[in-house]
Formats: sequence, structure tokens, C-alpha cells
Amino acid sequence: MKRLSEFARVRAPRKAWLAIAILAASPALALDAKSEQSATGVWRLSQGAGRECTIQLRSEARGQGRAIGIPPGCRHAMPGVAKVAGWKLQGPDRIELLDKGGASVLAFASDNGELTAKGARGEYYALVAANEPRKPQRAPQAQHAARGPSVPAGEIPGRYSILRETNKDTGCMLTLHPGGKAQLAPACRDNGIVVFDPVGWSFSGGRLILRARKGHHANFEYTEDQSWQKDAKEGGKKLGFRKM
Repeated sequence: MKRLSEFARVRAPRKAWLAIAILAASPALALDAKSEQSATGVWRLSQGAGRECTIQLRSEARGQGRAIGIPPGCRHAMPGVAKVAGWKLQGPDRIELLDKGGASVLAFASDNGELTAKGARGEYYALVAANEPRKPQRAPQAQHAARGPSVPAGEIPGRYSILRETNKDTGCMLTLHPGGKAQLAPACRDNGIVVFDPVGWSFSGGRLILRARKGHHANFEYTEDQSWQKDAKEGGKKLGFRKM
């Protein structure tokens, strides 16, 4: 009986420790549920270059996540969210937008206090609670040096006006054709771009590369004023172009 009594005294603290461990874990579980509940509501979804719409993260279950409300106009303006059918909370400051099958379309994570995600074509998205004040835009060059362009590659082909200092229109027209061909209009009188004589273009790593007839090239970055500007590190006079 003495040995049995001693065994009981040894076992009791272990049971107490187990109960304490379970209670200690409970707040974490409650916190996760509370975080998901607080995430439901109205959010502002933006893609830069003036593209913004309002979406609603709903609480009702939908497939492998929860239901989401996205206006048709938003899906049209931002093709990257066209297939989004739901959402889920992956952890603190991590929200994923899902397709009908539950696969992740956009995975938002905290970046300097802002939820951001990168689309399939390299475009960047931001997600901000509708009740939060709008943050001032960062300087265009600093923002896009870190994030890349805010336009899909499929929207790059078209006709552009050549720009010089202070983004002044030179009267020259550059056409970027689908498939990578570039063509400068014959009437151009800007000697610098005429000598460069662009014949091709490509898009890689968030930059647009313009190729000259003689083989050299220049790199351009998309800026907040919706124009492509030559990388300042390459030197020479300022050069840019904006879609007509």
C-alpha cells in the first residue's frame, strides 16, 4: 500500500502539468480564431497606377476557405483576381486569396506594415482595411525599384510618346509590337533616340529592355506617373516614354 501511495503522489504532478499545458495552449487557439474573425470585413485592393477597388472578406465557409465579394468591375480592371473565389488566414498578417479549387492566387504578407502580394505576371498588389487611413505614396523611383512595374506584360505593346527632361513630349512616336519588335516613327527629330534606333524590346525582372539596331540596349522602369523611364544608373540624358 505504501508503494501504491507513493506512485499516486508521483503521478499527480504529471497530470497537473498536462492540464496546465492544455490551458496554456488555449489562448493561442483563441487568438487564431479572433484574428480570422477580425479579418472579415471590407478591404481596399489596389494594383498601383490608379487601380483600386473594394472587396469584402466574408465569414461564411466556401470550399477550402471563406467566401469573398469582388465586384465584376474589379475583376475586369485587375485580371489577376479574375479567378479568386475565396480567402483564408494563413497566420498573423498573412491572407491568401484562393480559386475555386482552393489553390492560392495571391498570398498577402506584411511588408513594412502593408499587406502586399505578387501576381503571376510579376505585378504587385496591396490590401488595406477600408477603415485604415490611406498612407502617402512612396517616391516613385524608390517604390518601383523595389516592386517593379504595376502593369501586366500583356498590356505593354502599343504606341508611345518619347519623353525627355521634365517628361516633355518630343513629338516622336515609338511603337512596341507584340512579339518583341520595336519601331521608331520616321518623322522623329530627337537625335539621341534616332541614333539609338530601337528595333526590339523585352520584359524581364520587372524591367522593360529596349534593344538598339547595333545590339546595345537600355533598361527602363515603370514609374508612378505611368511612364517608362531609363535607369538613371546608365547615365546620359533622361529618356522615357508614355503610352498614347
